[in-house]
Amino acid sequence: MAVNYDSKDERPYADGREARIWHLYVGDVDARLSNYKGTLLKILEERSVRTVYDCACGTGIDSVMLLEEGYKVVSTDAVDYFLEKARQTKQKREELADWQIGFGDWLDLKSAEVDHPAVGYDAIVCIGNSFCTLPDFEGGNKTLLKALQNFKDLLKKGGMLIIDHRNYDYTLVHKTFPPNSHGSIYYNSDRVFNIKADLVEKEEVAAKMTFRSDMDVSGTELEGDSDIKWKERDGKMVPTLELNNIPCYPHTLKGFTALLKTVFGEKAEHRLLPDFRENKQEDFVPNYWVHVIVNES
Repeated sequence: MAVNYDSKDERPYADGREARIWHLYVGDVDARLSNYKGTLLKILEERSVRTVYDCACGTGIDSVMLLEEGYKVVSTDAVDYFLEKARQTKQKREELADWQIGFGDWLDLKSAEVDHPAVGYDAIVCIGNSFCTLPDFEGGNKTLLKALQNFKDLLKKGGMLIIDHRNYDYTLVHKTFPPNSHGSIYYNSDRVFNIKADLVEKEEVAAKMTFRSDMDVSGTELEGDSDIKWKERDGKMVPTLELNNIPCYPHTLKGFTALLKTVFGEKAEHRLLPDFRENKQEDFVPNYWVHVIVNES
């Protein structure tokens, strides 16, 4: 994530509320990882990856999984609460003592609060629709290309970037999410309901999408939050927090691929995995497009 906003309060997750309940939105961590862990590890193993940079680590779910699998992982995020939760996990587990965690702005990654390997990383991971929270501050895709170039600059030759985005093509055409959009590879919480999206168009082009939903916090420490609103769910009134202030910037599959090829080169090895699936069924509608692109230079 980048922090190039007019004020800190404008950043995604700035008020801390969404970050504070992120674990509820994700749902069961083991269930989440089971959706893509095998394919992700296979991709890394195929290229003999040892060092991984998780540049949108959040609370550290994927970083910890990779550390447990024996990879050397460096993790950054631009949300203080996420970093705090990741550090708490590290402090509780002695075997994670060498895990580097720090603040990192995609537009200035060389100044991140971690030590990047001088030879570059074998792989950089940016998943969970994270890149789509980056606005194009400068216009003309300049900001997006700068961030992707910064990723490339931290990869060794032959290293790869694993990055994804939601299937916005489907959403823009149908004005709704793909089937089973919440029971997806990353987010499976049964607490989320009333899921909608506000689409902002500029000159007939999709410019921004803000997701709105309600989170049932029954039985959690958040039940007494001052922002609680009681709403009906399945015939019952439940204590609910409204999630409605995390904007995303839609990328079409063609457009995002073009961004990657602009930075990595037209001839760069590029694989496309729908929902981390290696074999796409003809009638399968993915929720996420996962790109794997290699630094050939």
